[in-house]
Amino acid sequence: MLNWFAVYVNVKHEKKVVQKLSEKHIEAYSPVVRKLQQWSDRKKWVEFPMLSGYVFVNIDLAEKDKVLQCPGVFSFIKFNGIEAKIRNSEMTVLKSIEESGYDVTQEALGLELHGEVEIMQGHLKGLKGTILSFQNVDYVQIALESLHQHIKVKVPRNILKVID
Repeated sequence: MLNWFAVYVNVKHEKKVVQKLSEKHIEAYSPVVRKLQQWSDRKKWVEFPMLSGYVFVNIDLAEKDKVLQCPGVFSFIKFNGIEAKIRNSEMTVLKSIEESGYDVTQEALGLELHGEVEIMQGHLKGLKGTILSFQNVDYVQIALESLHQHIKVKVPRNILKVID
């Protein structure tokens, strides 16, 4: 039975690992975020991994060794010694965030907590999270419980509804 799992990979090698796994006929996914990068002479849109150092694989655990033999893959993410299965709903959230094009940050310092909200429109409609402020910019923190991680997504305030 196929399940989604997360593996640790070399940072900045997520795209290459996905390509190598795909060549081995393993479904692999690394969500990306597009950001406008500025150099002294130009600006350019660049893709960055949403979760640096992580690649998701949809496999039967019998294929585990095939994944671990891929260059750049370190290990499966485990909790209490057991490979962490990633919920399909969380994979859908990651894909929706990627499709939406919203800004994502992993910054954790200097965040102000403002309460629980629900996203009312767009790709992320129905998702619940915590609204946070960072340098006067609002982000919604969405939990990925399977990974014990949170993603902070910049969402327009007018599509948020405060949950009492």
